[in-house]
Parts: sequence; C-alpha cells; structure tokens
Amino acid sequence: MDPTRKDASLPDYALVERREMLRGMGDGEETLARIQVGVVSSWGELNPAAAHLDRVSQAVKAGVWAAGGTPRELVVSSLCTSLAGDDRYLLPYRDVVAAYIETMARASLLDALVLVPVCDDVIPAHLMAAARLDLPAVVVTGGYMRLNRWRGAPVDPLQVAAGHFVDHQEGRIDAAELAEIVDRGCPGGGACPVMGTANTMAALAEALGMSLPGNAATPGADSRLLRLAFRAGQQVVALHQRGVTPARILTPEAFENAIRVLMAVGGSTNGVLHLQAVAAELGLALEPELFNRLNAGTPLICDVAPSGSGTHFMAELDEAGGVQAVMKELEPLLHTQALTVTGEELGRSLAVARVRDRGIIRPLADPLAPEGGLRFLRGSLAPRGALVKSSAVPAAMQRHRGPARLFAREEDAVDALAGGLLAPGDVVVLRYAGPRGDPGMRLQQRFLWQLAARGLHDRIAFVTDGRISGTNKGCAVTHVAPEAAAGGPLALVEEGDRIAVDIPAGTLELEVPAAELRRRRDAWRPPAPQTPGGWLSVYARLARSADAGAALDYGAE
Repeated sequence: MDPTRKDASLPDYALVERREMLRGMGDGEETLARIQVGVVSSWGELNPAAAHLDRVSQAVKAGVWAAGGTPRELVVSSLCTSLAGDDRYLLPYRDVVAAYIETMARASLLDALVLVPVCDDVIPAHLMAAARLDLPAVVVTGGYMRLNRWRGAPVDPLQVAAGHFVDHQEGRIDAAELAEIVDRGCPGGGACPVMGTANTMAALAEALGMSLPGNAATPGADSRLLRLAFRAGQQVVALHQRGVTPARILTPEAFENAIRVLMAVGGSTNGVLHLQAVAAELGLALEPELFNRLNAGTPLICDVAPSGSGTHFMAELDEAGGVQAVMKELEPLLHTQALTVTGEELGRSLAVARVRDRGIIRPLADPLAPEGGLRFLRGSLAPRGALVKSSAVPAAMQRHRGPARLFAREEDAVDALAGGLLAPGDVVVLRYAGPRGDPGMRLQQRFLWQLAARGLHDRIAFVTDGRISGTNKGCAVTHVAPEAAAGGPLALVEEGDRIAVDIPAGTLELEVPAAELRRRRDAWRPPAPQTPGGWLSVYARLARSADAGAALDYGAE
C-alpha cells in the first residue's frame, strides 16, 4: 500500500516515519506514490532449480516499473526434494512460506504481488499465500531443466540415483560411467523435466488462472520465461487498477478446471493435497468424491513421463502446445467463463491455443486411457479414502492381492528389497507416515524408485499413509485416511494379512474378519508421540488429515 496515503489506517506520525525510512532505500516521492508490488522470489543458493530465479525476478520488476508500479523484492528460498537432509520439513514448508509472505505483505502494506516459485511444495505455498491475502497477484513459475545427453540418450536427473546407480550396483556400468552420468545429470535452471509434483503444480497454477498462458511448459533457461515475467509485472499493475484479486479467480469452477487438467496430464498425487490446501484458504473443501467424479469424466490425454508411455518429457509438451493446448482439447469439459490473471475469461486464451503434436496430446476421442490419472479408493483399510496414481500403475497391478509386509521406515523397506527379502505379490506397508504420525508426511519415494529400477514395480504393491513423489510409478496407494497415528485401520495390519487393491472397482480392503479387527482395536495403543521439537511439533499438533490437504488447521486446539 502506498505509505504516503492517509487511508493506510496509520497515524500521521507513522506515515511520516515510513516515508523517511523508505527514502533510505533511495525512494523519492514518485516511487512512493506508485502502487507497491511485492516480488516474492524463491531464488537462493541452496538448490539448482532456483538458481536462475534472480533473473526472472529482475524481469518481473522491470515489468512493474514499466507499468507504473514500484517493485519490492523479497526472497524466501525454495527447497529441493532431492537435496533434503530431513525431508519431514518439505510439506510443512508450505505453511511456513505462506505465513512468511502473509506477514511481509501485511506488515509492509503491499498493494499487489508477483510470486516467483519453482519446485514441489514451493508453488503451492505461494498459491496459498495469494489466496489468503487476496491482493492482486500473478504467479510466475520457474520452468524446468533442459536435459543433457549421455551416449545418445537423454539423462533424466531423477533416474541417476534411482536407475543408473542400481545399474552400477548390479554391474551393468562401471564407476567411471556412473561418474560421467552424475556429471551430466542435473543441468539446473528449473524443476526436474517430467510431470512430477513441480511441473504438475505449474500446470495447475496455469489451469487455475493464476499464471499467464504458456508459463508451465516454458523451460527455465529460455528467454521466453523472462519475457513472460516482464508481462506478469505489467499485468499485476493492470489487475490492481481493475480490482481483480485471487478471490475472483480461484472460484469453485477454477478448481474444477484444475482438477480436470490434473487428471488429463496424469499429474502427481501431491497435486491433490496442494489443491485442497489452496482451496481451504478460501473456505472451500475439495472432497475425494469430487476428484473421483471429475476423474471419471476426464480422459488421460497427455503423454509425459512418468505417466503414459513414460518416454516423453516437458520439452515435448512445450512443442505440442503446452498446458494451453491440453486445455484446448479439454475445452468441452471446462468452465471457460472462469476469469484468469489475463483479466479475461479462460475461453479468450483458449481461442488461440493449438495442439501441435497428437502423439503428446491425444484427442478426447482417442485418449491414452478413458479415465484420468488419479483415483481415490475406499474400503476397510481406508474408510476416508486413499489415493493412487492409476496412470502410473502397470496393467498387471490394477488389481492386486497379497500378503502385507510391514516396515516402520522407508530405509528398512529399501534394505529388504536390496537383500532379496521381498517377493513378487507382496504388499509393502509403510505406516505412521502421515501428517501427524511422522510428523511432516515425508515423501516415501526412494523405495519405489528402487523397485522400478529392479523391474519389480509390476509385481509388488506399496501402501502408506504417507505420500510419494510425482515421479514415482507402480502400484502405490498413498494418503491412507485416517492415518495410523490417529487409529486408522492401517494401524491394525499385521505381517502376512491379505490386502486387496482393486483400482477399477475403487476399493482397498484389509481381508481380516471383523471380530479379529475388533480384538486388535481393543489391544492397540497409540505409539509414543514423536516430539522433534521446534516447528515440526507445531505442525504435528495442527496439521489436517491427508484427505483434507494436510495444511495447518488454525482453528485446532
């Protein structure tokens, strides 16, 4: 907010003091008279995905200046899943960053925001802040990495540790070859180049109408991203002039559009958690039944890894027309009257969108699969639901029944796999990994990577009340609710119990007689609460259940 205005609800002496202090930033009366635009960057020297965001933020600021605003940059560094030492902090990061942006925007009397995030839990954090503050806002997501090549094939940065390392362990490549691959694996400048959580969230930001058209499929190192960032800086000033805030954009219809895009691209299971958390900021509840209904009516049409054939990357989606082209194909199913940050209805943007490659974006009449990529299951093991990325489940595992193999930690499951202690048909159960039980609902991704690297993702199932990476594939049932720490049925599973996963039927059953489950229930005692101290202790007390987005419930006692 312009600090010289009397309607800032500050006494005269405070306005004088603010004017004085801001002059210490080099501001004169002209810059103080303009609208004050917060440019919130995720730049930092902590991970490669965000290394280029300083340039992106500079382009945003230039656009704000050009449109008659005064940009005020602030930085809150992003996190990288692959670099996380203690990954319990990844999901709670959303709430920390949303609160930080809220604090800085309110305390600094900002008029509008341009948010510049990249990576998994970072983009939803910025969307949550935009929804909470309801100031005019545009989100500029930071793109994805271009791929290096090794021996003629693209090097997927996520497959170096998950695949090539296993190749080395099993003698298919030597140490020198592995070192060469490691040297080329991560080019930097954007998220990992698949439809994992980061690019899923970039696609959803665009589908919600909070990013400019074309943003999600633009590479991080491409000058097109800088030009888009400049336009975003200009556009947020225009939105402020027109009084367009996120509450007018993030409507129930916009969330339905985003859910359809999530299903059509085979996006990450984490996209569900994040959409629920953003919606909660607006008092909206996105129930599992809504996701299932839209999933059933939305074909899977986008062939980008890890869904579909698993051989195409984000750059090919860009060449095919990007998320706008996906939405163009989905247009008959979308609410095209939804308002976007362009200041116009979605239908105006889609009028110029084109599908340029039918191998990447399939027609609605000839999809990769008749239903979308995500589905909630219910049953005796998950009374409130459990989520599966059905588009990443091999045909042979769409229905699976096998004995439970219980593990307390993901590392133990990885060791059992490496030691040959798991057999085809097993159902690996990792419990007490939910939002409060862990706490933090850390990603259980490495076991599934190792399973796929050994060619067992079509033989062994995985069930957890935790979450997985958007890059994982296989029969992985996640977000089981209620979680084990809250006394959910997952807490009652014993070694060798038969578990049945039936994705076409939408069920997840624990095949144990009701009388036996009652006996176990009477004998069950909650595990000793984990008391990590610090911020995680707060998150453990206040986090919502996974079926409600796992963000903080500020009304909780």
